[in-house]
Amino acid sequence: MANILKNFWASFSSKDRPVKDEDVMYLVTNFDTSPQFNDFSSDVLKNKAVFETPALLKVFCLQCDLFSLGKIKVIQNDKEVTGDPVAELLNNPNPMQSAEQLMWDYMFSLMKGNAYQYVHSNIAENVDNKIYFLEPHKMEWPSSFETRKDKLVFSKNSANEFKNVTIKYKFEDSTCIDIPLSKIDWITDLSNGTGNWFKGNSRIDGLKKIISNSEAALDAININTRYTGKFMVAGQADPKDTTKPPMGDEEKKDIETKMNSAKKVFAVKSMIDIKRFVENIGALKLDESFRTAYFLIGSMYNIPKDVLEAYLQGSTFDNQEKATAKHITYTLQPKANDWLNRLERRFGYDKIGKQIIMSWDHLPFMQVFEKDRAQVRNTQIQTMTSMLKLGIDINEINDFLGTDFKKATYEQPKVNPGGN
Repeated sequence: MANILKNFWASFSSKDRPVKDEDVMYLVTNFDTSPQFNDFSSDVLKNKAVFETPALLKVFCLQCDLFSLGKIKVIQNDKEVTGDPVAELLNNPNPMQSAEQLMWDYMFSLMKGNAYQYVHSNIAENVDNKIYFLEPHKMEWPSSFETRKDKLVFSKNSANEFKNVTIKYKFEDSTCIDIPLSKIDWITDLSNGTGNWFKGNSRIDGLKKIISNSEAALDAININTRYTGKFMVAGQADPKDTTKPPMGDEEKKDIETKMNSAKKVFAVKSMIDIKRFVENIGALKLDESFRTAYFLIGSMYNIPKDVLEAYLQGSTFDNQEKATAKHITYTLQPKANDWLNRLERRFGYDKIGKQIIMSWDHLPFMQVFEKDRAQVRNTQIQTMTSMLKLGIDINEINDFLGTDFKKATYEQPKVNPGGN
């Protein structure tokens, strides 16, 4: 293939011009009709894909920004516990991050496939306790895990064996620390039951073609933009007239010099054609590729189109605010519950009736649910009043409406004997 292309390239080249290997490789790449896609199999490449693909990064920022707007609190007996040590820990998780940054890190890691939470101590009251989310590509798992990663665990002893395993965590300067697996909670975005209990699959693997196409479209925009300011100039010659010699180097240089001069009028022996390399960059519709990739990637992460549009355009409408509120309830809330339930079990809160919850109710667009709830309550009251008029027992009304009223009576309005 390379030799054929080399001869093909040479046929269009001057005899004294050597054929460079990079020219051949350029042709091999560009005349190859098989699809070319990036490989995001490793955690390092997933990081690279996120930060170098604008559409993917935009979706990640949307999801992480929304998630980090939540507020975490500890409740017991339906009341918020003030001064709770875990709530205070989450509000100040480590010396380098705030609560919002920790929440952003959690969602960012989870969207790549796996979030590994390192908790320094299992004791809630430990004043030196710290929480970090580890970077997966810096974690070195023992080789023995390769044979145990998909084994079924039936006994407590087998499960406890994993707690004594040590993970090496390597830093950029090649130093490392040992972290017991007992101090790490791992939360997977997708199921962890597909071949590795300790590492789930990533949605980025399913997006590699969309991401690659988005990158290729951006490259095309760059190339076409650079070539919009370049022109091709050719003389109009009669193809039947073989007596005239082809354009020589001196004539080429003369035309190029005149075209680049400030002169406005040129006298030429024969007419010439002037064409842009790129006639109409808008007709290529390359900018639309970003929006297409953005919406496809967003849908992969269950983000409604209305929410994606609001984040892209910077303004929101009532339907978009309602869609955002639903997205938080149906997509982000379960991810928050998964994370915080791990902390409840770690600190034993599940045994003493404490719950760690995350809520977005303080945000303005969440009030749309309050309106809906108020309308439902108003309808229930009207229905209950009508049923009480008919003399229906309160217990039957509760069963019918799904309410829990203890007592309710209806008094007929008094009629004024005076007739006024």
